[in-house]
Amino acid sequence: MSDESLFLEPGASHMKFRKFRQNKLWRDNAVNLMEKMGSKIHWSRLESDAFNEELKVKLQEEVSEVCAAKTKTSLLGELADVLEVISAFCDLHEVTLHDVIQLQEKKHQERGGFKERKFVTVAEHLEGSFGEKYCLADPEKYPEITETK
Repeated sequence: MSDESLFLEPGASHMKFRKFRQNKLWRDNAVNLMEKMGSKIHWSRLESDAFNEELKVKLQEEVSEVCAAKTKTSLLGELADVLEVISAFCDLHEVTLHDVIQLQEKKHQERGGFKERKFVTVAEHLEGSFGEKYCLADPEKYPEITETK
């Protein structure tokens, strides 16, 4: 009895395959695990630029799953997945997770965190100030509110 037959339902050797489009980044061991269960996985190794773009897509996917998590256990799992993608970004761009954490701690010291849960609805900045320039640099994200009479 082969290793593959351990994972197949009785009579599965005569079953038809069903194909499902993936077009997404998979974890390294997932391909081997699925192949051991009898799946045929078609994949290619990405060059750095394509890998960088797919990591961005994967990060958005994982963040979306964090937002959808309903239990503490699932939240923990999804946060671990986000951290795995961040780790892959670090490796690709030759920075360490330690470098990221150091910068996060520095930003925390300068700007604080989110413990006070401050949600800003409107910010009024002096003309010529850093705040005004910051908002004007991204008008879709920070649309200016103009008073009409």
